[in-house]
Amino acid sequence: MAPRAAHLLLCAICLASVAFGASAQSANHYKPRDPPLGSRSTFNPATKHFEPVTSDKSYTYYRLAININETFYDFFDSDPKVPTLYTMVASGDVFDNTTAAKVGTFDMNGITTYLNADKTLSYMATMAVELGPNGDDTIFVKAALERANLNVEIMDFDAAVVGGTGRYKGATGEVFFSGTQFTTPVNLYVAEFAVPKFKRF
Repeated sequence: MAPRAAHLLLCAICLASVAFGASAQSANHYKPRDPPLGSRSTFNPATKHFEPVTSDKSYTYYRLAININETFYDFFDSDPKVPTLYTMVASGDVFDNTTAAKVGTFDMNGITTYLNADKTLSYMATMAVELGPNGDDTIFVKAALERANLNVEIMDFDAAVVGGTGRYKGATGEVFFSGTQFTTPVNLYVAEFAVPKFKRF
């Protein structure tokens, strides 16, 4: 083979390998879509996992419907004489809304304003929902809310799935809430999220 032809062939091989590598790196960069409307992930008691609703070449999609029940709560008030803000922690159990089976635990911490005379307050929190047979498949949620009345009405509740571990590594999505008591079984959380299909390295 002539030197020039060999040089061109080598260049072609290099370009092909670069293009393949770029394609492999970008395979998981498509934007996720919403799970099929109305479908829910079912809890498999044999594996202790929620089954995905669907998947495509880049993402696995889940829609989890769960209830949580607080079993521990504590708070810290930096200055009881000047009621402005206080921090809190809570933890407890997580249940599948469809079967009522216990599926995991949760831990939460937050910061909130004091309850005003008209029963309004502002609140921000981070929650870890620990699922799976060993509690290692965790969904992380960030939430902010405004309450018109502590026990009656929620003015605005925004919650996002901001990450995960194990089965839910890289999870992204949002959480819908219905109810008035955030950490008692009468509430309902529906988490819609997509998990990227990471390439192992």
